[in-house]
Amino acid sequence: MGFNRRQRREQGFTLMELLVSMTIISLLAVSILFGWRVAASAWGRANQLVDAQRRVAAIHQVLATQMAGMTPVSPGPAQRNAAVFFQGEPQTARFLSRYSLAGRARSGLYRIEYQISERADGTQQLLLNEFPMGNPNDLAELVTGAEQGPQGVLLRFAPFERTPRTHVLLEDLAAARFEYYRPAGPSSLGGWVSEWRQQGTELPRAMAIRFNARPVPNRLQPATIVANVEHYSGARR
Repeated sequence: MGFNRRQRREQGFTLMELLVSMTIISLLAVSILFGWRVAASAWGRANQLVDAQRRVAAIHQVLATQMAGMTPVSPGPAQRNAAVFFQGEPQTARFLSRYSLAGRARSGLYRIEYQISERADGTQQLLLNEFPMGNPNDLAELVTGAEQGPQGVLLRFAPFERTPRTHVLLEDLAAARFEYYRPAGPSSLGGWVSEWRQQGTELPRAMAIRFNARPVPNRLQPATIVANVEHYSGARR
């Protein structure tokens, strides 16, 4: 009897023992693989979140720099010394700036166009067009009229055109709008206005883009951007 037991031990594992061992090893391998996939998925989502946050922060910087670098230029002979090329409305803004999203390393002036566009799902997105400025007389072609009022001149512009080169800067916005800061005058109080009427050849002292973003978990939301205009006075051609 003792000899038979010792002989079986010397012969190695039984088939049942081998099957049990293989089952345990398989379960361990599956657990390790599942844990690795969970960790890899979490790492990928974290990288996507970081990239999205960096993009929003970079867009904020571009917008603030463009608005701060706007330059007063007359839109044509008819408006020389009377108005500057600037469209300031709640959903649309146009101006000339020394900073371009595409040509940040270049010099010169760029025509910047912002548009807050409605989407089919009820959300809004912020669009950008930018063009290197060529002949200053080309600016006059975008001005379709002017309206004189007690608070100043309101220039009318051709509609914003969306093209394949239009940049979608921000989306999934619940609401967004532009505002413009007017300093106090002899007969008016200073403050933020939603429509810019020009008084002489001055740009707004500051411009703001105010956002109401949809709450999305773990996503950096756009915040209000306010930029002081460095060269707000002195139209030139």
